[in-house]
Order: sequence, then structure tokens, then C-alpha cells
Amino acid sequence: MKQRAKMCCGYFRSVIGALVGGAVAVAAAPVVLTAAGFAGGVTAGSAAASLMSLYGGAVPAGSVVAALQSAGAAGLGIASKAAVASAGAYVGANAGADAKKRKAENSVLECQPSNCC
Repeated sequence: MKQRAKMCCGYFRSVIGALVGGAVAVAAAPVVLTAAGFAGGVTAGSAAASLMSLYGGAVPAGSVVAALQSAGAAGLGIASKAAVASAGAYVGANAGADAKKRKAENSVLECQPSNCC
């Protein structure tokens, strides 16, 4: 019974971690793009400018820098939001699973969301 409760509680932590991680990643993406210098154009002296200089100023279409410029200027599209949310959910779920491992070693709780989370 202890093992089943540990698995169930870990599942809830992973799901909550995935939800939070996905939401935070989508919300943070525009802030990160702006901080990197991709807001509406390339900001002089920024990380974006450094990346652009690697191409000698002429950024090829389809490159990572071109995609970041587009996302910074127009915002993330649906596919980009889905990709960012998936990455955030993956990180959040793993963080929740790690929390489960630490807590489950000392826990004998029954499998109930109110006891697990």
C-alpha cells in the first residue's frame, strides 16, 4: 500500500509541475526575448546583436536568429507557444517527480490529492 500511495502522490506532483512549468514558460518567453535584445528588432550591444554578428550582419532565412527576430517582433505563434509550453511542461514534470522522490522516501500517506500536494 505504501508503494502505491507513493506512486500516486508522485503522479499528482508531476502533473502539477507540468501545468505550472508550461504556463510559466509561455509567459516568460516574451520577457526572455526582450531581455536578449529581440524586441521589435535587434538591440545594439545585446546578445541578439552578438548572434547577428556571427552571420556578418546578413542573417539567412530559416536560421535560429531569424526565428528569434520574428518571435521578438511579432510574438510567438501557436506552434511556437506549443513548443515552449511542451519544454516547460517537461521541465516542470521532472521537477515534480524529483520532489516526489524526496518526499516519498519519508511518506506513508494514502493516495489522496489533498495528502499528496
